[in-house]
Amino acid sequence: MSPSPSHPDDVRIADNLRRTVELTELGLALRRAVIEQRDGPGEGEGIAQVMHEIRLAKEQAWRQSQS
Repeated sequence: MSPSPSHPDDVRIADNLRRTVELTELGLALRRAVIEQRDGPGEGEGIAQVMHEIRLAKEQAWRQSQS
C-alpha cells in the first residue's frame, strides 16, 4: 500500500518507521558484537536470528510498498 500525495503525514510516518527499524537493527548489531566480544563467537545467535527476521520483515514491507 503506497501513501497517496494527499496524505503527507503518511509519508512522514513511513519515513519515521523506516528510521526506527534501521536504528533497531544497528542497536541489535552493536549488542551482538558486545556479547560476542564478551562471551566469544556463537553466543549472540539469538540476536542474529532476531536481526534476520527484522531484515526479512523490512524487505517484505518494502516490496509491498512498491506495488
